[in-house]
Amino acid sequence: MISKQLAGIWVSVLLANPQMFMLTAPPPRHCAVNAISPAAEPVQATPDSSVLHSASTQPETQPRCQVTGTREIAVACDFTALPVDSAQAASEPLIALNHAELQFKTRDDNWMSLELRFTKLNSIPISEVHRVYIAIDDDSGHNFIRRSLPSVNLASLVSGRPADFKERLLFPALRPGHYQIKLWIPSVDPSLMFNAAHNLLVSSFGVADEKSGLNTISGFSVTR
Repeated sequence: MISKQLAGIWVSVLLANPQMFMLTAPPPRHCAVNAISPAAEPVQATPDSSVLHSASTQPETQPRCQVTGTREIAVACDFTALPVDSAQAASEPLIALNHAELQFKTRDDNWMSLELRFTKLNSIPISEVHRVYIAIDDDSGHNFIRRSLPSVNLASLVSGRPADFKERLLFPALRPGHYQIKLWIPSVDPSLMFNAAHNLLVSSFGVADEKSGLNTISGFSVTR
């Protein structure tokens, strides 16, 4: 009788407060899992354009000239030697023009001062004495001045050793216009002297002109 009464009391309590007798499940356990993703394609970085530009920029090799004046002309130029090709170096002497300076007036006859620096780039001897001339031409190729440079002895050049040659020449007046200063080094064979294909061309960037057979130093202008 008592057990039935107790059972009734428990049932009443259970019905009134069911949450008191609910089993609470433990919180879920979280496991750290390192997922293995499939191998990704390698990402190619895009180079910075400024880096590419600086890396691809070649050192300046063209003639670097400073020309001042129109009545009293002063010219100073520096040149860069061409790379020596092994086949060419073994077959013929190679000469680079490194530097040229000129000072002269254009209004009256006057003395022009000239300085040239050459370097022989290989060991092939220069067996024949080439006469070297300075020429002043207009832009159309018409010659106005041509003078021999007796002090310039290319046969005296020693491989890898720069040599300076100085000259003082009488120049006539020049009329207004634009001119080119050139070096003419003709063949030692008199029959080929005026054959441009047989002229000696220096091995410097931006100087030799194969068509004319002349070596261009710089341009200048004359005004009145």
